Amino acid sequence: MKRITLITSALFIIMFAACSKTSSTSNNSNSSTSLFPLKAGNYWKYQDSSFTASGSLQASASDSTFINKNTTSVNGVTFYGITDSIGWFGTGGYVTVDPSNTYLYGMDSLNASDYLFFALAPSDGYLIGSNSDFTNPACIGTDALYGFASTYKVNGYTCYRSYGMYKDCNNNILNAYVYYVCPGVGIVRIEDYLANPNVTTNTLYMDYSQTLQSYKLN
Repeated sequence: MKRITLITSALFIIMFAACSKTSSTSNNSNSSTSLFPLKAGNYWKYQDSSFTASGSLQASASDSTFINKNTTSVNGVTFYGITDSIGWFGTGGYVTVDPSNTYLYGMDSLNASDYLFFALAPSDGYLIGSNSDFTNPACIGTDALYGFASTYKVNGYTCYRSYGMYKDCNNNILNAYVYYVCPGVGIVRIEDYLANPNVTTNTLYMDYSQTLQSYKLN
């Protein structure tokens, strides 16, 4: 799975949840407001594509994603198993919507830590949170996640957007991702960007995309 891990403080989550525009007590159900309907058997069909640094299509495949019957609890929050064998989430992963219906979290496996990958925001370019990456102590990187209040049309769906990126200690953006989420439908499109090896300046290219073709909710 391609994504940036991000840790956001519980205090910030509680404060921001109070102003959520799609707050719902049935955030995991098949409601018109749920950011990600997580009932077992819910199904999404995506078109997955990978690209070269020059922008050429490298490969493309149809991708079937569904919520399976597995669940697990993390600090009292239920995570739901997701099967996306050739796509972004892979196999053995879990996802959830927080109780305020504002944030989406995932886990790569039962033994992995949960991470935040999408959040609603009160304004465009709003910094949801950031954390330092000490993998290389000589060059400490930074993960950051930004949200947007504006909506975007993607394949006919009205979506909210989140943008995450990773910078090294020299302020070079090495990786970025974008999620488009439509309440009541779920994830409509994912884009993953990498640093362009053919350009010396701070330039990214789209390495991967996953775009919704159809879906069915049980």
